[in-house]
Amino acid sequence: MELRQIEYFLAVVEHEGLNRAAQRLYVSQPALSQAIQALERELGVELFQRVARRSLVLTPAGTLLVPKARAILDGVVAARDAMSRARDLKAGSVSIGTMPEMSSDAVASWITSFRARHPDVRLDIAEAAGVRALCGEVVAGRYELGFTTRPIPVESLDFVELGVQQLLLVMPPGSPAPQTGRLPLDALGDLPLTICSLAQRENDRVATALRDVGVEPRLIASMPNRHAQLTLVLGGGVHAFLPLRMAVQARRLGAVVIETDPLVSVPFGVVHRRAALSPAAEEVVSQCKATLDTWYAAIADLQAEGASLIDAADAAYDDVHRPMNPDA
Repeated sequence: MELRQIEYFLAVVEHEGLNRAAQRLYVSQPALSQAIQALERELGVELFQRVARRSLVLTPAGTLLVPKARAILDGVVAARDAMSRARDLKAGSVSIGTMPEMSSDAVASWITSFRARHPDVRLDIAEAAGVRALCGEVVAGRYELGFTTRPIPVESLDFVELGVQQLLLVMPPGSPAPQTGRLPLDALGDLPLTICSLAQRENDRVATALRDVGVEPRLIASMPNRHAQLTLVLGGGVHAFLPLRMAVQARRLGAVVIETDPLVSVPFGVVHRRAALSPAAEEVVSQCKATLDTWYAAIADLQAEGASLIDAADAAYDDVHRPMNPDA
């Protein structure tokens, strides 16, 4: 019996069928079906009863196997945790998952100080398709940390809040800026918008915020990522809601960035299993939080002096996000 077979068996149970389980595991349905059949042959029992073309129901033997299989998988995850905690900050690795709303380039910008302090620690960053896939990978132990927005769909994970993601309206170069500096959301009218097709949570939040003030979003382009969104905006004729960090970059490339009233925002942070984190993972979270706290504090100080949100964020960005001197 292989660990992969146990994982496949539990995925079919949890997702109530081969099709959804295959999508979750990123394998073909025939390959998953063959793996389950091989496990049944090895155990000498049927684990599922085929009641329809794609519908499976646990047999009595399959029902008995479920808690045993989960215990096996939990033991493997616990072993991985133990080995992870055994590593010190001079070596080892941290596996990190991100999602479209918390992209890998954003996380990379927050951990520059960690890289400067611990250059020998390997960071493996991968992007999941969405929050459920991300949390599933954390639960399974494939990611030690998962960067995500709220809410969290898995109650068994701990959440460390890092901040609030603010979305600003990014307009093509040369666009007229409002006289007051802030643009009411209900004044957007039929403004043409581009979205990131994978960032469904973000798109829903923007659409809800607009509809709450009586504006129906006018979507004219769907892009595969935020960088493609920005490229389209810079070319003219379309607008986008982008996170504050990327809005700073957009303005430096010539875009007009507008703070809306109210702001579209959402809390974000890191999820992890409730077992203790490795020292390296704890330090990654600590350094990310320190970077963001420093930036937010600098922005608040500049705003208290009269600066706009985007002016303050731009002025404070380089000092906070560039690598720190590890000897300082």
